[in-house]
Amino acid sequence: MHAHALADDLRPRRSLWLSRRARWSASGVAALAVVLLVFGFVYRLSQRPYGFERFERIGGVALPADSVRARAFLDGGRAFLGRATGGGSYELRAVDSDKPAVAIWTNRSLTDVDTFRSARGMVQVTGLPDAAGHRRVTLLNANNGVPFATFDVDSGDRWELVGKYFVRYAEATHRLSVTDVGNGKTTAVLDQPGGAASWWLTDNWSGQQVPTSTAGEPLDEALTVDPNIVRAIPDRGLEVLGLAGGHVLGAGTGLAGPDDLVYPYEDQIFVTPRAAKFALRAYDRKSLGKASWTWVSPDKRARPLFVASCGQQRVCVGEDHFLTQLDTADGRVVFRVPAERPSQAVPVGDRIMMRTVSGTDTAETLLDAAGRTVRSWPGKRAARLDEGSYLLLPAVPPSGAYPWMGVDAEHGTARNLGDVDARPDSCTWSHTYLACATKGEFAFYRIRAPWYSI
Repeated sequence: MHAHALADDLRPRRSLWLSRRARWSASGVAALAVVLLVFGFVYRLSQRPYGFERFERIGGVALPADSVRARAFLDGGRAFLGRATGGGSYELRAVDSDKPAVAIWTNRSLTDVDTFRSARGMVQVTGLPDAAGHRRVTLLNANNGVPFATFDVDSGDRWELVGKYFVRYAEATHRLSVTDVGNGKTTAVLDQPGGAASWWLTDNWSGQQVPTSTAGEPLDEALTVDPNIVRAIPDRGLEVLGLAGGHVLGAGTGLAGPDDLVYPYEDQIFVTPRAAKFALRAYDRKSLGKASWTWVSPDKRARPLFVASCGQQRVCVGEDHFLTQLDTADGRVVFRVPAERPSQAVPVGDRIMMRTVSGTDTAETLLDAAGRTVRSWPGKRAARLDEGSYLLLPAVPPSGAYPWMGVDAEHGTARNLGDVDARPDSCTWSHTYLACATKGEFAFYRIRAPWYSI
């Protein structure tokens, strides 16, 4: 009797304990759900490619009046600032884009500098040609500004920094050489009688790679980090060369003549003659014996102006009066639209930013995924910022300050970001920042909300 009463007395307390535990569990689940919802919202917001704000001035770095060839180069959140200081001397410094007044390092040992750029942890400095046309290319460690490799080239040569490989065509000897900049070893020396234009970099353009100036120099990476090049060989042949050891990865003859347009992209090589009634042929770079597919332009009078990647598994062909987008897998026409002298087609999200240049008239046109015109901006030049937005600048900048526009490609809307009194060719930008060599200083601006880089 006593035991039963005790048991009866305990039951409601146990039930109460269980209900409290259930309530705590439910509260925990609800709190976790709220946290996940907030995180998802913030993450989605932070990924908006069009989060433009009006230019917010961050600060500046003094630029003395006697400075020559002043130039900035943005590499993510770091900027490199250079200027000639007289007597052939040149000052190059690295700064944090958020705190540009404080130098991370400064190098004053350089002389007779023409241009510089940053890529993959290196700063490539190209010297001015001397009286005989000789130049020196110096590679600096981007973290401390210390030189670690130099290359002597001639004005008639062509040279490219491809990842960690320095590729040079020597005009005097008609030879192509590949050097590993890490250990200084030459991995290949090849006869290249076809000249400087008879070898091509392999484009592996990515969704984040963007031009960081009006000259089209890319952000963060060199044009390509794909350690393979394509070169012309005898009998109208093409050869795929691996830069790591100079090994041939694929080759074939009867593929391309000296005047043909050749465009290597990832695992494919596109070839077309620069002539009327042209046909574009696609090859697998490891199997060049037979074309994977062929596309023939329906305009029998058209000549190809360019071939370039314009989206995931998409390649665009520009002609005198048309722009055609093809599926890289099978050559299927995705769209074909009228366009007068297209000169560029760059993807922004699932849309295309197309530039047309006819005489002195330049225009930028935003096309949707089906090739329909969303909006056009005559007299403008565009510079892609990320996978969904770009800047609009005057094709012919006026003297004095002028407005910079930011475009959200998804909606086709443009926003005035503010006026800048600087030549576009003295400016450089990244996904978040803008830096320009103005009168008296390198001026730094933020063009994204702080959360954009989260």
